[in-house]
Amino acid sequence: MIVRAATCPHPPLLLPGATGLPVREVSELRAACRTAVDDLVAAAPDVLVAVGSAPGTRTWPADAASPVSLFAPALGSAPEGDLLPLSLAVARDLTETVPVPVEFHGIDAAAPVELCRGHGRWLAGRPERIGLLVMADGSARRGPKAPGHEDARALELDHLLGEALHVGDPGPFLDLAPDVAAELLVEGRVAWQVLAGACEGRAVDAKCRYSDDPFGVWYPVFTWTLE
Repeated sequence: MIVRAATCPHPPLLLPGATGLPVREVSELRAACRTAVDDLVAAAPDVLVAVGSAPGTRTWPADAASPVSLFAPALGSAPEGDLLPLSLAVARDLTETVPVPVEFHGIDAAAPVELCRGHGRWLAGRPERIGLLVMADGSARRGPKAPGHEDARALELDHLLGEALHVGDPGPFLDLAPDVAAELLVEGRVAWQVLAGACEGRAVDAKCRYSDDPFGVWYPVFTWTLE
């Protein structure tokens, strides 16, 4: 049973050591994400389940190597073996001190909508009280600062998804086509569709902790309390 869900972004800037000197925007975003994780813990879950985009659909060990050196070469070469996907590496850092067990579920970035939805339904059917941590970025094509080339569709799509997060409506996430998400560099597509499957048919009390695009990528932080 899902008792509360939180959605947090997973830019590599949130990985410890990735930025070198402190960056105000990153500090503000990290603080909002930690507040959202605190919201999950406050719901007294038996377990936290972090869900994020990955090279394949599987659970990942909590002690898998961090991918931080892929984004900050000055830290050295990447370690050998399995690297934790970026989404779950950020989730691991955010949940490092929580007083409950944490599971890390990677969802294939190319997974079809119904597979993502089904994973969410499966989580909702588990008997434990689950706090669901959804690692999801919006479009990376918002304006001239964006990592991808600017695309006029990005703001419109993110506005639609933002409204869904504000009112606790999972429907628009299920309507997000994989090809459109890929074109607009929406890294959160599969994780949000897991969230949609997990929350279908439930009343939601939504709270916004952060919503901005300081680097041309939309970073939403919300908590959903399921009634």
